Amino acid sequence: MEKQTLYEILEVSENASPEIIEKAYKVLAKKYHPDLQDIGEKQKAEEKMKKINEAYEILGNADKKIKYDEELKQKRENERYCQEQKDEYYSENYSSNISNDNTEKYNYEKEKLKYEERLRREENIRRKEMQENLNREYENAYYNYLRSLGYKIKHKWTKENIFDFFIVLVIMTIIITALWFIPPTHEWMVNFYEQNPILKIIVDIIVGIVKGIFMGIWNFITGLFAR
Repeated sequence: MEKQTLYEILEVSENASPEIIEKAYKVLAKKYHPDLQDIGEKQKAEEKMKKINEAYEILGNADKKIKYDEELKQKRENERYCQEQKDEYYSENYSSNISNDNTEKYNYEKEKLKYEERLRREENIRRKEMQENLNREYENAYYNYLRSLGYKIKHKWTKENIFDFFIVLVIMTIIITALWFIPPTHEWMVNFYEQNPILKIIVDIIVGIVKGIFMGIWNFITGLFAR
């Protein structure tokens, strides 16, 4: 089943004016407000309201709406292009092989399936990229809505965030190490370290921890060879 557009979620035309979009949002927000629902329908209403809020966060913002319309247009053009390519391929190959024997027909069907599979893979890649972009937009819209209600949003660390943080940490370590071996910066860093007691304590703690880790690893390795 094809995913609903934001316009379909708000039950408005894609040519609807900002006033119509705002009015539709208010009507739906009142209709599906969780506090106005029976206990059995509260969860469904909450899910519906989440989609409505996310849709209005984008369609109610002129800049976001323009960007969404462009993405929606591009998605439809990609789908139309794939269908046209598929129809053209079928037409050309069928007309050129209409009089071939069973073996050639089998090869045609085989190539047809391969072509369809390739189109599906390309379309899935495009859909995935567009979905990721839309998900980011929806997530930002939802978080902005929660912030507008006074909620504090706690950032959730992902594998990508951890990897980026590790890369930045490695780069900073390399830069600081390089500066340490340059005489002018080495002297400045030493003076800065000596003149700041708090920094000195922090650095000493970090160096102690790192040294302890490396010593532990070294003792473990030497212990293996000593057996």
